[in-house]
Amino acid sequence: MKSILEVSKKKVLVIDGAMGTMLMKKGLSKGCTELLNVENPDAIKEIHKAYKDAGADIIITNTFGCNRLKLGENADRTVEIASAGVAIARDACPDCIIAGEIGPLGKYIEPLGDITFDEAYCIFSEQVKGLQEADVIIISTISDIKVLKAAILAAKDNCKLPIISSMTFQGKRTSTGTDVETYTVIADAMGADIIGVNCSEGPEGLLDVVSTIAANTDKPIIVQPNAGMPSMDGQYKQTAKDFASFAEKFLALGVNIIGGCCGTTPEHIKAVSQKVKGKSPAVRKYAPKTRLCSRLKTVTIGGKTLVVGERINPTGKKAFQEELNQGKTSYIRDHAIKQVSEGAAFLDINVGVAGGDEKESLPKAVSVVQSLVDSPIVIDTSNFEALELALKKSDGKPLINSVNGGEKSLKAVLPLAKRYGAAIIALALDEEGIPKTAEKRIEIAQRIIDEALKLGVKREDIIVDSLVLTVATNPENETIILDAVKEIKKLGYKTILGVSNISHGLPNRSEINSKFLTKASKAGLDLAILNPTDNILMENTDIEVFKAKKVEIDKDLPIEKRLYLAILYGDQDNIISMVDEGLRSLKAMQINNILVDALSEVGKKFNSQEYFLPQVLGSAEAMKRAFSRLKEEFSKEGGKPRGKVLFATVENDIHDIGKNIVITLLESHNYKVIDLGVNVAKEKIIEAVKNEKPDILCLSALMTTTAIEMEKVIKELRKDGINIPVLLGGAVITEEFTSQIKGKYAKDALSAVTKVNELIQ
Repeated sequence: MKSILEVSKKKVLVIDGAMGTMLMKKGLSKGCTELLNVENPDAIKEIHKAYKDAGADIIITNTFGCNRLKLGENADRTVEIASAGVAIARDACPDCIIAGEIGPLGKYIEPLGDITFDEAYCIFSEQVKGLQEADVIIISTISDIKVLKAAILAAKDNCKLPIISSMTFQGKRTSTGTDVETYTVIADAMGADIIGVNCSEGPEGLLDVVSTIAANTDKPIIVQPNAGMPSMDGQYKQTAKDFASFAEKFLALGVNIIGGCCGTTPEHIKAVSQKVKGKSPAVRKYAPKTRLCSRLKTVTIGGKTLVVGERINPTGKKAFQEELNQGKTSYIRDHAIKQVSEGAAFLDINVGVAGGDEKESLPKAVSVVQSLVDSPIVIDTSNFEALELALKKSDGKPLINSVNGGEKSLKAVLPLAKRYGAAIIALALDEEGIPKTAEKRIEIAQRIIDEALKLGVKREDIIVDSLVLTVATNPENETIILDAVKEIKKLGYKTILGVSNISHGLPNRSEINSKFLTKASKAGLDLAILNPTDNILMENTDIEVFKAKKVEIDKDLPIEKRLYLAILYGDQDNIISMVDEGLRSLKAMQINNILVDALSEVGKKFNSQEYFLPQVLGSAEAMKRAFSRLKEEFSKEGGKPRGKVLFATVENDIHDIGKNIVITLLESHNYKVIDLGVNVAKEKIIEAVKNEKPDILCLSALMTTTAIEMEKVIKELRKDGINIPVLLGGAVITEEFTSQIKGKYAKDALSAVTKVNELIQ
């Protein structure tokens, strides 16, 4: 059989529709449906055949949740169950392309969740080993970019099959904040062979998503929309005819593979097949760009010179060095925020200090910076082990600073760049040091470039640093550097320089730096590593200054303001010491009210999409730590809990991020909260209500298929004569739905607290 990559470039392929929808029709959707691969293979085979008969060229295995986290007591059978899934699909549809499916873990990678990148990688690796007999791996319905990176890496390492990457979006961002362009750039850089989107909204809502994907990659594109948006009873009502009416619009955008997700049936796939069979994919135009990404945005390099903030570097900074040795991050936090507020497009992160452990401090610094700002990062280290740990922590597509022409550096750094989809700085020096001429520096740079290209690093992901030496030792250094920049630009590569090195050892450094920067920018400099808080530098008209709000984070601010900002920016490391300082002049409840106000602003920023889930979680964790300290003081001040709240995520739903944020808020408002956790059966909830006698019950659900469990709980409560208020929340919950099942509605975390206040009063 020809590779899916060959075939999909020549003709449009049809991929099948929903497995879950078909299992529901058969009454087989309860529990872990992947177990049906070994317990009821004929039912799965029948569904595969139905999709093949409908015209599907690609059949997806019944292995979406076939990982040890979701298989529970059957975890050790992961490979067996996955392998069985491939065998069933192959037996049912021998002439079709078999796609071994990997779905989300049901948990996020830290700091959003409680599993590490390595743990996620190992879980996915085990699943991939069971899918090796498939023709392609499809990673689908992923909402967290870091989970996607772990899954792609596991697929690349454990099989030789092509990889399809497919994320799910709420509008134009994932639930964890990643936009479509950023996803596409990262998936492409990580080595996905086919890139697309599934689930999300109905086909109409995905037209813009697919258009953006098409504009940002030359890889084949896949789209699998839902059959419209579901009603609260979990039903998808878009007809096959209406669903297929969008097929030609997707083809016009350049889609290579089209099928369906939730709610679609063989009828939907047959209608799509009739529209697209025999057609060729539209020709797309794509020009490669040099781009770096954070989780939340992509920055394109080219045009005006962009600033790389240099201040997170301990060289010559005694206080920062001491902080690093103590495991503290105040300096990193302050200078990440300050540099971005002054216009830096990227932040260089260097924590190398004598006696320090970079393997611990560098990943920690990366996490801190990513939790505070949306700027892509530059990982600056000569410690190769620390570099890989930092790459695992990176949410986006970072820049590695740097690889030089020495054999040791080439062999260590280039494979890491390729493996983790990072761009590199090619540093024009080798074992013999920095060459004295522009020609020699270009020769070394070309050697690095050749090795990088040979390994598969993309041309546009190579940025050359021809090295700035001070004019104090040789006035010709400026000419040598500028000549090298011009020549590198002629070769078609982007350039970067550590601008402030030009003035080392001289007076009036800012003025010298500014004049040199002007010349370098005119010579074609793309990235300037400098101090963005230096006004002379930033007033240079050849520099593109990223507009951002100026942020006041001075340590001399009143404690009330510092406490507020600590929550606003999620300062988990320092919040306890600030609370202790505040308690010397303020009462515990006064401090609590300041923190609650700050968390309210976080909520507003989240609603306006200025903040996303990582920032909200950082603030919530800082609040949680602060409140754990304040609780010790409330009893001394005579404070009593305002009420008791029982909380649970309903049965078959394992999502808890929203629930945890609400709990943090409720506790900070001095409520006693009993958390039953996730996937809680109605019987357990009813029993807890009877035993704990809470003032209010809060239920959470993130999926339409689990929201119906809320109604079951309410009916059971009323049947037993229990009339406490039941507050409902979650991404899919609507006011109309809550009214229908006689519950109370909370749109978000902040409104949940307001509603609890009202109901208990």
